[in-house]
Amino acid sequence: MKNVLISVSDKTGIVEFAQELEKLGYNILSTGGTFRKLKEAGIEQLQEVADFTKFPEGLEGRIKTLTPQIFAGILYLRENELHEKFMAENNLEDIDMVVVNLYPFKKNYLDESKDFREKVEQIDIGGPSMIRAAAKNFEFCAPVVDPADYAKIIAELKQEGDISLPTRKLLAAKVFEMTAHYDLLIAKFWVENAEKMPLRYGENPHQSAVILEDPFVEGVNLVKAKVLNGKPLSYNNFGDSTGALELAISFQEPFACIIKHASPCCAAIGETIEDAFSRAYEMGDSLSAFGGIIALNRKVNKATAEQIVSFFNEVVMAPAYDDDALEILRTKKNLRVLEVSNMDKVEPDFALKRVRGGTLMQEIDLKEISRENLETVTKEAPSEAEITDLLTAWKIVKMVKSNAIAIVKDGALIGANGGQTSRVDAMKNAIAQAGEKAAGAALASDAFFPFPDAVEAAGAAKISAIIQPGGSRNDEIVFAKADELGIKMVLTGTRSFLH
Repeated sequence: MKNVLISVSDKTGIVEFAQELEKLGYNILSTGGTFRKLKEAGIEQLQEVADFTKFPEGLEGRIKTLTPQIFAGILYLRENELHEKFMAENNLEDIDMVVVNLYPFKKNYLDESKDFREKVEQIDIGGPSMIRAAAKNFEFCAPVVDPADYAKIIAELKQEGDISLPTRKLLAAKVFEMTAHYDLLIAKFWVENAEKMPLRYGENPHQSAVILEDPFVEGVNLVKAKVLNGKPLSYNNFGDSTGALELAISFQEPFACIIKHASPCCAAIGETIEDAFSRAYEMGDSLSAFGGIIALNRKVNKATAEQIVSFFNEVVMAPAYDDDALEILRTKKNLRVLEVSNMDKVEPDFALKRVRGGTLMQEIDLKEISRENLETVTKEAPSEAEITDLLTAWKIVKMVKSNAIAIVKDGALIGANGGQTSRVDAMKNAIAQAGEKAAGAALASDAFFPFPDAVEAAGAAKISAIIQPGGSRNDEIVFAKADELGIKMVLTGTRSFLH
């Protein structure tokens, strides 16, 4: 006889599910309120966990399932001789399915009538442990956390005599989705109460916020940056700073940028970091730079520090600072000066975005485009200097909200625009910002041109070269328009949206 452990807070459909499992020959193990509900419903093949484990429930319910009998039954690899021997020697039984959903921590977290200790008691320990164990051993112990899956499981058991491997993998995925979100909320709760990495508020004063530290980061780390001057970072500071940092670490050459509201307004490469910062500020949108976030990928010297304090900034970050440079920066009491270590160690990372009902998760866009990756699609190819500007513009446009356009001349950003519903509008706005400097400049578009109208706008501004992904069904028309206007065009074959 197979064993299934059932212990649920959300009891939707659980009686009917247990009845079907009983018909299929399962012995049902249960605890607490779930046990009582199943017993009242007339389930006969029912056993309390304490009777199964021969170990009493204790510590006011804190100890129910956290026993070797339960976890051995869940984690036992049925095809492993050593496991089989251990189970036999210790008179342990298999557990073939775990049906558990967790204490309703979110409901209690949001309940303002509950105090700190009451909320702590709603942190489930045994539940997450059991479903994670079952998910790890998914081939032999099916983890079930979603009542919506009950019917599918019963159907497969009736038709095939077992739960299919694809379904088992899906059940395991749901486990880790559940525990990830459960633990994220618990982490927020504890950070709020421990006042660790405090944030005064979120994007606006009426929104609460915390920052949760990732303990697995080994490379560049904004959260662990040393604050050498100024106040702790705010929610918005962190958001803007991460964009500036991502841009700075994408360049091998000395590079400086200024980010405002998550978009670059000034950016440039240079012979030295002083040269890069000077050119970024002078060639870029210096008006928007007021109150911005500065990122540099080289040690800051005195001359660069003097430029930085010549106007108001919120944050400056770099891998290191000369002593006399730091002395100058500290003359600005509220300027947050961050020393970010490992800026040369860029490791894969993930971006998270919360949506109603779930969390979007993706790899950070670290794909690099080199000269060798470029495909020239016009009769005339860009010069080496133009290629340098095109590749610089491509790195920058990746940090501009889509639809995005970035214009670079002599290694410096001279115009950028993004967040537009029309690529033509983004083009026109970026060109307007660049002004007369647009003549002879290189331009990057984060996605293909669906029509030649944006290229026509670039031609009117005397743009010299364009880099774009390609892939439109009107590509040939766009290429022909570039040839007609004397614009060199190269393709990356890679889109770089940032929404």
